[in-house]
Amino acid sequence: MRPRVIINMAMSLDGKVSSVAREPVNFTSREDKKRLLQIRARCDALVVGGTTARDYETMGIPDSRLRAARERRGQTPHPLRVIVSGRLNLPRDLRVFHAPISPLLLVCCEKAAVARRRFFARFGRVMVRGRDEVNIQRLVSILALEYHVRTVLCEGGPTLNDAFFRAGLVDELYLTLCPRVVGGQNAPTLVDGIGFRRLRDAPRGRLVSCRKGASEWFLRFRFDCKNK
Repeated sequence: MRPRVIINMAMSLDGKVSSVAREPVNFTSREDKKRLLQIRARCDALVVGGTTARDYETMGIPDSRLRAARERRGQTPHPLRVIVSGRLNLPRDLRVFHAPISPLLLVCCEKAAVARRRFFARFGRVMVRGRDEVNIQRLVSILALEYHVRTVLCEGGPTLNDAFFRAGLVDELYLTLCPRVVGGQNAPTLVDGIGFRRLRDAPRGRLVSCRKGASEWFLRFRFDCKNK
């Protein structure tokens, strides 16, 4: 039985998750940030792409009450942290590398230079999974079998979201709709990457909850995955 996979993202009214300059997401409210941590705190593993990892201090749970609740449920204080970067084109001074709060996995494909693999191995376990891109199905299987992960949370970015959707692994999408219009054909959207060639192949979600916050809408969708 594979882990349950959740994606949590915030986007503008026109579907953008950042600007053309790809700035860190700062257009969400305090309410959304609190919700994000509550969702993260329920998961066993947090997975992000290489670009997204640049925006994190620790990839952990900063709220002591949420950490305590995790421990009462039999979880570790912080989730297992996973960074997916096909070629390991990561800054060598990422802040998460210097926050040893929980195990850190760096997952790449065979195109990642051996020298990079060796360098980043000083910060965590480096795994090669896939030839031209990271094989997300294999990654999820390893998280379940070796780390006993039951719930995986993906917090982006758009290319990693695409990989999870194409692998047929997304069970739920938590989406915050923010009252901004960003525009720009080169600004990243909720899901970028390769995508689906035909609409008939695109996953279709079911809206299971919708709540209006002070300035945003909080939506939750479920998907019938092909890889249960």
